[in-house]
Amino acid sequence: MKKKKSKKKLILFILIPILIVILGIVAYGYHMSSKVERVEIDREDVINTGKETSKKYKDVTLIALLGSDFSEYYETSASDATMILAIDKKNNKIKLCSLMRDIYLDLPQGGKMNLNYTILDGGPASLLKTVNYNFDLAIDKFVQVDLERLPKIIDALGGVEMEITEDELQHINAYIDNIDKNNGTNTEHITTAGRQLLNGTQASAYCRIRYTAGRDFRRTERQRDVLNALFVKFKDIDLIELPGMINEILPLVTTNLTNGEIISISKDALSMGLSNIEQGRFPSDGNIIEAGFTDMYHMNIDIEATTNELHNFLFSLE
Repeated sequence: MKKKKSKKKLILFILIPILIVILGIVAYGYHMSSKVERVEIDREDVINTGKETSKKYKDVTLIALLGSDFSEYYETSASDATMILAIDKKNNKIKLCSLMRDIYLDLPQGGKMNLNYTILDGGPASLLKTVNYNFDLAIDKFVQVDLERLPKIIDALGGVEMEITEDELQHINAYIDNIDKNNGTNTEHITTAGRQLLNGTQASAYCRIRYTAGRDFRRTERQRDVLNALFVKFKDIDLIELPGMINEILPLVTTNLTNGEIISISKDALSMGLSNIEQGRFPSDGNIIEAGFTDMYHMNIDIEATTNELHNFLFSLE
């Protein structure tokens, strides 16, 4: 009996400090999440068309990740990158997919517009409502980062390693210069192709490249690769360093997530492991009906087929 008691005491001795550290981090995260720039939206109105889907797949949390570009013409910048992060607690999976910025969608109030411009009139709520309306989804959560803040977030995590091709090398430095001009920074150019560590501005410029083979399709892949690399780096942060990291990153994002949601979603994601995220891009090539210019570049798609593919991906239906 004495040996068993000793064993129990030893286990408690080891576990108690660990629990104290974890609870401390959670409490600190809760405190720091009050520094996040928040935009409140009417969640009921945003998911009005996708309520049945929300009930059916209640074990999957969907979050829209929005990346805003610089704009010379609008007070609000267009959403240069629109992604959906799916945290599937039932199947223990994390998925990340891109929606092409130029898909030409029906607006809930009538008319049509490219996805990236739907944010200009009504902010993130308008974009979410349009996505939900067209694809029978119920996304009511978003995180938004603009190109002024993205480099700071990447730098806070120590940069990301990326493979730069010769084609990408021809374009990346022009984007670096553009970001520097808008942010008032001065960043070294990339001089050689190959795998290398990119700092915040360099990685943000990499995300913007669209004039290589694959054009905007390849650009969405670059954006997902950088985001995936950031998730992996966040997973590997030492527990002691995590509070300081939270302190740096949270004030750089705009979101409607509550303090409780930030902590709950983070815990779910970290428990699943962030190094094996499934990726996708929609529409698939076969569901693009036509793409071309009228007043601007539009991508017309098969909405029904794309909705089915998107649901299969997000909710692990296949």
